[in-house]
This record gives sequence, C-alpha cells and structure tokens, in this order.
Amino acid sequence: MVNLLAPISGFLLFSSFAPFTLWYLAPVAIALFIKTLESDSLRIRMARTIAFAISFFAPLLHWTSSYVGSAPWILLVLLQCLLLLPIAFVNTQKKNSLLTFLSMWVLIEALRTRFPFGGFGWGRVAFSQAQAPYAPLAAMGGAPLLTFTSCLVGVCLVLLGRKQFLKAFTVGITITLATVASSFTLTSISGESVRILAVQGGVPELGMDFNARATSVFYNHLNATKKYLHTHEGKPDLILWPENSVDVDPFLFSKVNQDLTDLVDEFNIPIIIGAVTQGSLGLRNESILWLPHHGADTRYVKRHLTPFGEYMPWRSLAQRISPYATDVIDFIPGEDPLLHRVGRAKIGSIICFELLDDTLGREITSGSNLLFVQTNSATFGLSAESAQQMQITQIRAIEHQRNIASVSTSGMSAFINKQGMVSQETNLNSVATIESTLALHAGKSFSDNYGAYIEIFLILLPLFLRIRKRLLIS
Repeated sequence: MVNLLAPISGFLLFSSFAPFTLWYLAPVAIALFIKTLESDSLRIRMARTIAFAISFFAPLLHWTSSYVGSAPWILLVLLQCLLLLPIAFVNTQKKNSLLTFLSMWVLIEALRTRFPFGGFGWGRVAFSQAQAPYAPLAAMGGAPLLTFTSCLVGVCLVLLGRKQFLKAFTVGITITLATVASSFTLTSISGESVRILAVQGGVPELGMDFNARATSVFYNHLNATKKYLHTHEGKPDLILWPENSVDVDPFLFSKVNQDLTDLVDEFNIPIIIGAVTQGSLGLRNESILWLPHHGADTRYVKRHLTPFGEYMPWRSLAQRISPYATDVIDFIPGEDPLLHRVGRAKIGSIICFELLDDTLGREITSGSNLLFVQTNSATFGLSAESAQQMQITQIRAIEHQRNIASVSTSGMSAFINKQGMVSQETNLNSVATIESTLALHAGKSFSDNYGAYIEIFLILLPLFLRIRKRLLIS
C-alpha cells in the first residue's frame, strides 16, 4: 500500500496545478509523500521518489510535447526527476527529519530554478498556492517561503497522523501568525492609476508555425485594437500587446513601422508591443514602448532566454534528438532591467519565461510601480501551459506587491491584482480585448528586499538549529 502512495501523491501534487487547480491537494500530496519515505532502505526511498516524481512531472509538463513530439517531454521529465532524487536521502521516520525534508525541498527547488541552462522552475509548489489562505506569505519570502509553508502544512498533517497533536497545533499557530504578520509587509498605493487596454489578437494557426505569417499576427492585433477604440467611448492611457505580436521587425519594414505610428498618432495613445528585431549581433526579443508623434522610445530586451526555444544548448546533440532543433535560431539576451515610463507609471516588462527567474523578477520590480507580462502560448496549443503560467503570475503579483497586466497572443490574458486575484481572464485561442484601471504601488515588498536571504535561511535552518543546540549544551 505504501508503494502505491508514491505515484498517488505525485498525481495529487500535479492536481494542485492547472487544469485542476486544487491548491489544497499540494499539502496532502506532500504528507503522503513523507509517509512513503519512512523506510530504512535508501534503495526503496529512491524508487518511491522516482515513482512520485514521474507521476507529478509527466502530466504537469505534458504540454511541452504539444507539437514537437514526445522525446523533449520525456527528457525534461527525466531531468526533473533526477533533480528531485536527493530528497530520498531523508528518512522521514527519524528524529528531526521532517525539518530536514522541508529544507531539502526548498534547496531542490532552488537548484531546479537555476540549473541547468539557467534553470526551469516550473512546478514549484508555491506556484499552485495562489488561492491558499497563507498565500500572502509570498510577499514576505517569495516562492521559497510559500513552498516551505505549503510543505509545512503537509508536515502538520503528518504530525496529526502520528497523534502528535501539540506539535501539529504549534505548527498551525505558527503559520497563522506568520500569515497575519505578512500583512505588515505590504507596499503602499501611490494614489495614481493607469487605464490599460490589453489586446489578445490571436494567431492564424496554433503550433510551431504560429508565426509563419507574422504579418497576419501583427494585423490581427492592429485590427482588434482599432475595432475596440472605434466602438468604445473614452480611451485608455496605454495599450499593451503580447510577445510576438510584431515579429515583422518594425525597424526594417517601413509599412509596419508606419502602421504602428498611425495607430498611436490617430488615437494619441502610447502602446507597448512585443517584437522580434534583427540587431547587428542577431535576433532580439523586445518589449518596445511606441509613443504618439515620436515613435519607438524605450526598448527592453529579454534577458533570460528560453533554452531550446530561443537558443539551443548542446545543438549537435539536440538535433539528433529532435528535428525541430535545427529550426531554433539563437537570440541575443539583453543586459539592462529597463523600465517603460508612461506618465506616472513606471512599468517593468517580464517576457514569458522570465517569470520563472526570482532574481530577475526582483531586479525588474525594483523602481517599478506596475508590471506587465508579455507572453505567447500559441506554440502550446490548447494545453494547460497558459493556465499554469497564469498561476505563476498570480504568485509574482503577491510576491512583488504589484498589479499585473498579463497578455498573450492566443490566451490566456488577464489582469491580476497584488493579492493574486484574477479578473477579465480570456479564453484560449480567442481574439479578445480587455480593459482595466490598475493602481500604481510604491516601494518594494519585504520579499523583494530580503527574499534571497530568506531562501538561504530556510535551506540552512536545520544546520542553524543543530549549531544552536550544541551551543546550548556546551
């Protein structure tokens, strides 16, 4: 029966993510997984860890096989399973092992977020917890603290199962008090706001060739924008288009440049576009502010590129595994966490994969009072990828205490407030325009200031306690 708990607990953890989005299953999954590690045999614990990891990562990451076949998906799942394997060295029936388990889990997520190829932190427990009552803790310690807390709830369930009621009660009270304390770390409202029109223009066809007719994608967004502005009274302060909405380089194609200029000049509204441009060193994925009667202004270049999507590590090996590897052109990463400025709004742009990078998120948030997420989900069809990315965006909104406008070429797009609440969410593979007034928030969250140190503290917590115990004894 215990052996069956491993794959069951893995699937339950997957179920806390989209498309099921049952956040409360994450602590239950962790509690059951802890039960499977109650064995003196390392070999048995490793086998159960692998069973758990496969049943979690395989369905969670299945969207990666949408149009490129199973090989990349299988390799990615195996890599994530390998990175999780060290948790098997924790025998959870031993004294003080539960705290070691918690810290080890945070450490593994830290490694997955950074290694290899800049990391792939998809599936961090925190990213399933936007609706949890303790989600505000993300503003205090970011994703690491939220992961730790969710797993700690799982530990509380384990303690209840062991009839250690006083310890379980103490854990519950600690989580409650910490959640209440997190309310004192919130940022302030500047008193200003900005009205955003986000345009999800759609693509001619889902899949790897979504942008084969890049001009069509551009005019989808242009026409949807014009239609909305012509048929609605009043006007927004700013228009937002997604990543890959302008893949016909507006600095090389005069017609695209002129159409963008005509749009912002006619309505006297600035626009932020997602464009692929050709620089002297190669292609760049950019977020560009286009101003009325001025043209292109600030240009943020994506800094954390997507491995195997925007550049190809180990190209010769990758091409043997998948024929699609030859189609990947290496992009040039940016270096500057540049902000767009529109009136009082100081806007940090996060482009798709950059959502997974804790450090980059803190850098982009620093100095901003509003965040935009520009993304493209067309290459993943009607899978759960876009909904899972929306879950990540919710946690980032809480963590950085910023309202966020998230817009995609083909869905899902939405507005997310700093409590992580989603509004005006669009459907997949649809053309949609959504508009909302977003408040500007000043200052940095506690997590933005100290989140990196909190992550280190959580990882080293068992060591700190052992040192403290020895000092007290001596």
